[in-house]
Amino acid sequence: MMKRPMAMFERAMYLEGSLYMNVMITVRIRGSLKEQQLRHALARIQEKHGTLRCLIVQEGGRPYFVEQAQPPAIPIRIVERSSDDDWFDVSMQDSLQRFDGSKLPLARLVWLRGELEHELLLICSHALCDGKSLLLLLQQILQLCDQPDADIGTPTTLNSLEEVFPSKVLADRGLRRHIRWRVALLKLTMKFTPLSKQRWTYGDIYRSLWQLDEQISQSLVARCRAEGVSVFAALAVAFLQAFEHVCGLEWIEMFEGSIDVRRYLPGLRTDSLFAVAPTIQLSLRKLGGLEGASSDFWTLARAMKQDMVKKIECQEAVTFKLFLGLEQLHDKYDRMLAQAQSKRAGRKVTLSYVGKLDLETNYSNFFLQDVCDISGMFSPTPANLVVVYSFAGRFYFSLSSDESSLPYKKAMQIRHQVVDILTLCTTTQQTATMVQADMPTSEPARVS
Repeated sequence: MMKRPMAMFERAMYLEGSLYMNVMITVRIRGSLKEQQLRHALARIQEKHGTLRCLIVQEGGRPYFVEQAQPPAIPIRIVERSSDDDWFDVSMQDSLQRFDGSKLPLARLVWLRGELEHELLLICSHALCDGKSLLLLLQQILQLCDQPDADIGTPTTLNSLEEVFPSKVLADRGLRRHIRWRVALLKLTMKFTPLSKQRWTYGDIYRSLWQLDEQISQSLVARCRAEGVSVFAALAVAFLQAFEHVCGLEWIEMFEGSIDVRRYLPGLRTDSLFAVAPTIQLSLRKLGGLEGASSDFWTLARAMKQDMVKKIECQEAVTFKLFLGLEQLHDKYDRMLAQAQSKRAGRKVTLSYVGKLDLETNYSNFFLQDVCDISGMFSPTPANLVVVYSFAGRFYFSLSSDESSLPYKKAMQIRHQVVDILTLCTTTQQTATMVQADMPTSEPARVS
């Protein structure tokens, strides 16, 4: 029976099972779908991925992934579908439910079942996978529903740091000494840092979804290509400008962009699950002063791209130092968690650009109509998480927050600002069309 301790970054996202840090994806399917197909597909992906065969067991004060000879099945909940809008409320409710990894795998599926139209909602703990891994699981589930005997590759391991990190990094004594010195200094600082006894409370959680008109979406991609700018950089500028316009220059304490570090992990298979998406800090003011916010959009976008490239190029060394350093802090986990919870959240924005979804849409007995949503919900508040992806020629947006951190009315203003900015920066001849992502036009469901 294989087992490995949870890495600190996984532990920080599992939160010992007491809270939730979940990522989710919802897709709409038209055609024939049977319960037996779904259960078979879930069983196959569980056979494939080592961490899905595990339960979380506490040993020596630390949580471990422990592989089970006969693991409990990935749960599937069936909800009878009555309208195109049902999935949104269901996804809101299920995304706020924690995972008890001591009893069940860190993934579950909700099937909104109709006669010809269905929604599949896949929810995973962020300790299990990031957005890219979430898409991998979805692809495999759909493939196996269509072709039960499809080859999805050999089973993966539990992906310990020793397996996925380059051996030269693990053997670097100079790096180890540097990390030990930094960790000792951090522990000393923590020892003399008083903890606030205040417990922060937050407002009702909400999630706002919208899309860009297909014509504007394609114009944006073409203009980015012509300007030599990445879509990620353009989106970052648009959201920074929108947040600063609506909330004020000083409101944002930190604006982060999530990045993929798989390129630096040679031992990590492309068909394997991975949980971590490190971030880089982004700012308009550091691109040219306070006046930068009113500068030409594409000038800012080119500067943003250069800034992002420089920071991403430095991530290899930063990633190894961070991950290996965190592994020496397990004895301080409780204090680190208490310190994190003693600070008021809500002034940080995280932009996660998932990119263009290259998903198969045509299957033997069903058709993938839409990817309705990709989002995350975190305890005690998701404030302020922005997820963007493109599918079937459109850009999709999700903004998750809570009423006290970012009032819903301001979130709607930010949403309109983003669409206006992206429209104006592509062409003045077109107007933006915001389309609700197959969800009710009323205010989104809120959870206290």
